[in-house]
Amino acid sequence: MTESRESDGRASDGLVLDGVIDPHLRVAAVQASPVFLDRDATVDKACDLIAEAAAEGAQLIVFGENFLPGHPVWFHTLPPTDVRSMELAERLVENAITIPGPETERLGAAAQAAGAMIVMGVVEQPEPGISVIHSTQLVVAADGTIAGLRRKIVPAVGERVFLTPGAGDSIRVFESPWGPISALAGGENSNPLLTYALRTMGARIHVAGWPPHFHKPGIMHGVMTITGRAVAYQNSAYVISVAGVADPAVAEQVAGTGAYRENLQAMTSDPGSVIYAPRGKLLAGPLHGEGILYADIDPTAGTWAQLVNRQYDRPDLLKLVVSTQPQGPGTEFVDGPLTGDPRHGDEATTAEAIRLIRERYGDRISAEDAEELLPYVAQVISRSEQLEALDLTTDDPRTTGYGQAVDAG
Repeated sequence: MTESRESDGRASDGLVLDGVIDPHLRVAAVQASPVFLDRDATVDKACDLIAEAAAEGAQLIVFGENFLPGHPVWFHTLPPTDVRSMELAERLVENAITIPGPETERLGAAAQAAGAMIVMGVVEQPEPGISVIHSTQLVVAADGTIAGLRRKIVPAVGERVFLTPGAGDSIRVFESPWGPISALAGGENSNPLLTYALRTMGARIHVAGWPPHFHKPGIMHGVMTITGRAVAYQNSAYVISVAGVADPAVAEQVAGTGAYRENLQAMTSDPGSVIYAPRGKLLAGPLHGEGILYADIDPTAGTWAQLVNRQYDRPDLLKLVVSTQPQGPGTEFVDGPLTGDPRHGDEATTAEAIRLIRERYGDRISAEDAEELLPYVAQVISRSEQLEALDLTTDDPRTTGYGQAVDAG
């Protein structure tokens, strides 16, 4: 395993002492290929890589998008309805993980043995037996427990054929001994509203997870560089931009023709993981091929820049509204008969809508037209009540101020 490291020679404790963040932290970006679509073998490899990084003093170890059990790279080379494409999709579902599950237990044991926090891109199947999968970033604490997860909210290009979008509860940060950590996958890192929301949540370290490659050779490393440095500068945060690696042998499995295979093999040279300091200074990388990239960072750095940046926010002029609501179930079973018209909301809202229509139109509107108008008036009333409940005065997009958690239902 090749490696790259930049260090200032400081010891790396990474602890919180009396409520004060210890500034000594070594981070590791693991740029590696999975054992493609083999869940158990990929977990084995991940545990070995975690141990290797921990032996070098790393206490925050991050992996690329969908490292476990592999990214659906074949959507660049095969039509979704191709027989081979469907076979690979079935293998992806069969090798997805549940959280918690046997795989997270093994990763937790590896994290605990290493004394390190892990951020790993996985393909998650929330309900065993139901073919719904997500591109998920799993966070495992240093004590081996699951610190949380988030699901990619906008699967891109061909990913949309296989992956279900996440919901508002995936706009979040994770607590760590070094302050809040944020994570995004792939093109999410180029969404300025999304990265701004994470900034207002106080993220001091940002993990930008990327797949092995994009749709054309020579593009991915440039995109990783542009977005990683932009987030580091705008958010005054450390950014660990980490990609996967596509094993050249995978091209034989997923590319149907020589031209497709040649193109895919050219794309596998794109990744170049990098680590940036707040304000955009390059600390380590780019790393090409399989390896582990290291950097020693000071999580307390960037405070001055954060204070300066906040002066440009002008919340009196510009506000961001964020829904952090989880996605509801697709089917809801209700005991007993339904009461009222579901278009009109609750009884109080319906009654108020009827009153307003009568007050406004009197007998100038027919009963049929009034009935047609009723659901729209009721909806306006419901939304107006939600807007009145907003208190846009503070900085936390999960609650109020720059953003407000809006009931998406």
